[in-house]
Amino acid sequence: MAKTAPTKKKGVTSVHSRAAKRASSPGIDLDKSLKDLKPPPTTKNQRASVLAIHQGAGISKKSKNGRKSVLSAKAKRRQEKGLDRAEAVIDKKEIKIEKSKDRARTVQERAKNWEELNKKMLAKKEREEALALEKEKENADWQDAEEMEDVDQEDAPIIKHTDMEDVEAANSVPLPADEDEIL
Repeated sequence: MAKTAPTKKKGVTSVHSRAAKRASSPGIDLDKSLKDLKPPPTTKNQRASVLAIHQGAGISKKSKNGRKSVLSAKAKRRQEKGLDRAEAVIDKKEIKIEKSKDRARTVQERAKNWEELNKKMLAKKEREEALALEKEKENADWQDAEEMEDVDQEDAPIIKHTDMEDVEAANSVPLPADEDEIL
């Protein structure tokens, strides 16, 4: 096990520490006299007009009055073209957003597929390991059985068997003549 650090000796707490500040502040329950006190009367601000928000604060454009408030034919066309362009841009934006969401969905589906595949692979690996352990046990059993047979065979006398086919094959091959021998 790991060793723990030795305990530090607690010295005097600093005046500026949180604990010292907490100790010096009066608790809520200690001072009930504060309940009876009323807040000081509010004084009317002398310069309220300077601090208050003015009605016309900010930038504003003067409105057109009369004949200039009606748009000319060219101005109407320009405004309509601008609105058409704005609609086209909004449509493109919506299509892009839909495509982006579709891509995000496919990415998430692929991630799910990978998670499922990883789970399947882990399960397959565990099964293979279990089968390997079973085979090792079976091999150990077979080896034990073979060792027992070897011990039994060592005790029994060794008998060699010759097949009749081997004997017939040996007789059918002619022996070389003595005349052909080279001295």
